[in-house]
Amino acid sequence: MPQTAALSGAPTRRQGASVNLTEPRAARTHEALTAALFELLREHDLTEISISELCRTAGVHRTTFYGHYADIFAFAGDAFAHILDELASVSEDPETFDGMSAEAITAAYAESVREQLTHIRDHRAAYRMMFGTRVDAGFRRELYQRLLRRASLAVAVCQRLGAATQIDSATAASFIAGGSLGVFEEWAFSDETDVETATSFMMATSPAWCAPLYSK
Repeated sequence: MPQTAALSGAPTRRQGASVNLTEPRAARTHEALTAALFELLREHDLTEISISELCRTAGVHRTTFYGHYADIFAFAGDAFAHILDELASVSEDPETFDGMSAEAITAAYAESVREQLTHIRDHRAAYRMMFGTRVDAGFRRELYQRLLRRASLAVAVCQRLGAATQIDSATAASFIAGGSLGVFEEWAFSDETDVETATSFMMATSPAWCAPLYSK
């Protein structure tokens, strides 16, 4: 059943940020709902999936769902942003990269970008819905904040290795996160399927702000 109220453009109540995925029960619930969402998306458009159907498929009570999310778009936005963040699985400890070559560091980040672009390509219809919906499901905001955190870590890695020391780290992280968000949106609405080329194009921007690392 379509979420007609959401599609009408009415404001939504989103409480996704209150979900603490470090709490085992909440994590299991989120995982079950996400698995159910992807199962249903194989046969249905996002607008055709009702909360009742999602919860029934996941084995989760409706009241539990509404304790965190206002509608299907709010949950989908949180779920897809979480998945993309998980796919950016580069170490969060800058010390991990000590002694690594610029090429090895680049390869690690390229792999995370490759995984993200592949996921968007494989679920393009849903991502187009998330980027293009008239309802603010919080997807852009949620994804940007996660990308910003990852970008901040990447800048910290470069600066720890003596590169990009003359730039403001917060400005650089914001620039990278915003640019990545734009690339992901463009990729979602494109019909391109060559992930390797898209990854190389995206990674080609890295030396522009981290040039000293590549000159070593």
